[in-house]
Amino acid sequence: MPEPRPVAVVPVPQPECADVDDDVGQEQQLDLEDLTREQVIDWRARAAHDHQLVFDHIDRYGETSGRRLFTSRFVDQVQRLAGLGHLNLCHIL
Repeated sequence: MPEPRPVAVVPVPQPECADVDDDVGQEQQLDLEDLTREQVIDWRARAAHDHQLVFDHIDRYGETSGRRLFTSRFVDQVQRLAGLGHLNLCHIL
């Protein structure tokens, strides 16, 4: 019976990491000061009807950015409602 052939070991290329600011970690940066008043109002109005926007923003830009854009009170309310685990048919303003 012939002996098994050795397995070829091929190095796997490692993905290149982009330079990331230590203060932000893996989160992307969004300069909220660049948004107009109308844009902020639009973001808040859409988030009042679709709370997933708040969670998506926090996932992408971080909780600090979410609390600045949507207000801390609103983020707290959205998180509390999400923890209830049932449908709430009214929206928060």
